[in-house]
Amino acid sequence: FSFLFKAERVLIQLMMVNMFNMFPYACVLFILIDGALSSISVMSTMTTPPSPPRNFTLGPTSFLLDGEEHYLRSGELHYSRIPSALWEDRLDRVKALGLNAIQVYVPWNFHERSFVGGEYDFEGDRDIGRFLSLASERGLLVLLRPGPYICGEWDFGGLPARLLSDQSLKIRTYDEAYMSEVTAWFDVLLPLMQPFLVENGGPIVMVQVENEYGSFGDVTSNPDDEKYLRSLISLVRKHLGESIVLYTTDGGVLASMQRGSLEGDIVLSLGDFGPGSDISNAIKGQQAMNPADKNPLMCSEYYTGWLTHWGEDLQVTDTGTMIGTMKEMLAANMSFNLYMAHGGTSFGFWAGANGNGALDYMSDITSYDYNCPISESGSHNFGSDGVDKFEAIQSLMRDSFDDATFDEPEPRPSEAFDSIPLSKYSSGSLIEIMKSIDPVATGAVRRVEELNQRFGFTLYSFPVGSCTGPCEVKLDKIRDRAFVYVDGLYLVDSYRTDSDDDSFSFEVDVDDSSIVVDVLVVNLGRIGFGHAVDWKGLDDIVIKGESLSEVEHRTLEMTTDDLENINMKKFEEGDSLGQRFYEGELEVKGSGVASTHLDMSSWGSGFVWVNDFALGRYWSDMGPTLSLWIPDSYLQKGINSIVVLELQESAVEGCHKELVFSSKPVLK
Repeated sequence: FSFLFKAERVLIQLMMVNMFNMFPYACVLFILIDGALSSISVMSTMTTPPSPPRNFTLGPTSFLLDGEEHYLRSGELHYSRIPSALWEDRLDRVKALGLNAIQVYVPWNFHERSFVGGEYDFEGDRDIGRFLSLASERGLLVLLRPGPYICGEWDFGGLPARLLSDQSLKIRTYDEAYMSEVTAWFDVLLPLMQPFLVENGGPIVMVQVENEYGSFGDVTSNPDDEKYLRSLISLVRKHLGESIVLYTTDGGVLASMQRGSLEGDIVLSLGDFGPGSDISNAIKGQQAMNPADKNPLMCSEYYTGWLTHWGEDLQVTDTGTMIGTMKEMLAANMSFNLYMAHGGTSFGFWAGANGNGALDYMSDITSYDYNCPISESGSHNFGSDGVDKFEAIQSLMRDSFDDATFDEPEPRPSEAFDSIPLSKYSSGSLIEIMKSIDPVATGAVRRVEELNQRFGFTLYSFPVGSCTGPCEVKLDKIRDRAFVYVDGLYLVDSYRTDSDDDSFSFEVDVDDSSIVVDVLVVNLGRIGFGHAVDWKGLDDIVIKGESLSEVEHRTLEMTTDDLENINMKKFEEGDSLGQRFYEGELEVKGSGVASTHLDMSSWGSGFVWVNDFALGRYWSDMGPTLSLWIPDSYLQKGINSIVVLELQESAVEGCHKELVFSSKPVLK
């Protein structure tokens, strides 16, 4: 990539010096080079190391930066959960906490342009090179977590959904098909990271291999698991060299580290834990796994808050206990990474889920606020004891380190805009819109991934046929929520955890064999932790004990093009409403644009887009969050389009006539 950029500049210079003679040849080469550059989305910032080369190594009890002991005070934040226009602001706030490093995941699926893979996006909000450069400019070192699996309450733990389309493929162990996919991804990603290594003048001092593997595999008892971990290490070394420090993260006890890491100096084995934990367990684990001359202590995930699922109370943890355990780490010379320093937002369809699969399923909320020191919107969070988490950590860092002096940026404005009326709605319901699309398959029931679909909605349509009278229809394994329509009229809906046997049955009154049943299935996020293989869609549809073989399958992934192709009409009193798209226009006036929270407390469940950007899902019936944060960077002066897809028929009876805004999150 560096060669192509340099060659393009040289050609331009030659054309300027000897325009007449060089022009025909230079034009041809220029077109070829420019075409090569445009076919791959790579940031030009990746070709220039930001500062002089440095040396980062492991000592007996400390990390060593250029030979000097260096205490890592790291904070986790994810560029994939922060609008790129706010990266500088959030990095400044992390530094103002008193931290000198960040840890960051690289979600594989976030960078793939489509289901089929092979084309990657590293632009805009996905421009990880710019993010790393901004961190470096602020003197923040980087601990990079490229996976390939990342967890992080991200859809499928960052793995591409297409891996679920091949039911014989085994993820996160040595499987030829899986390793072929991982190798293809690392062959793209890791060379892009190489200029950002500390030895090349970049900020990356450590690279994590896999993630909490001891909670999934066991290298002590499964040769394929050990082979997998060693293969990943070799693959990273191939691209990044022998100097970069590699590490693993597992639960902060020896047994977990033994299952998920390798003894010796091939990697640095680290543990994670939360406030109130006995840190001696992690210390003993590290001492057993790492050589005595290369064993700086570190907690690679220290939990400053916790995650929240739909239907739960908002997770809020105690500030005093958090600070108390941090003081213990400081006394033990144990470096740390705050998980999270700033959580951000799982925009669009990226929020994942937890559970063991089947009926044990918990979908993650859109907000990844995490009750961590820096809130979703950039303000301070408070613990359950009422103490400001940001100020408490900042005070501890300033008392402990002379260089923890960076000032916090001024708060960014947040505004409760005036309510706006709904001005338009889709001329067809969601079912009607999807029925206007040609089927992508007809036959026996297929899962979403077998239809080459990542996100959005899947419609299964079938006639009841010869079934007479009250006809029982059984949906086997709903993943995750199904809305049933009979001849276009809503009948019932079911969430995957509603049943006791992982199926859902309903009756259709049949007086005509031509009656068609439509089942709309909504994906609410793939499980990203544990052993569950969380495909989406339906596993089977059964009538009178027989599986259907003539089911029409339609998909709507809700890309920007899909949204723009929906026909909207002006809102008129008395119109039939229901499960469809609604639009309002927010006019932003004045000298600046502020962030806001869209209050969805009077709605049911669905999705929101702002200026064609997928903001995320809401589920007000479940809570605990009843609003969606709209960053100022996704708004503009003048007219802003806000589109709501309401899925619950009952929620729009009445109907909503306006969109309401708040300057703060709205909670149940």
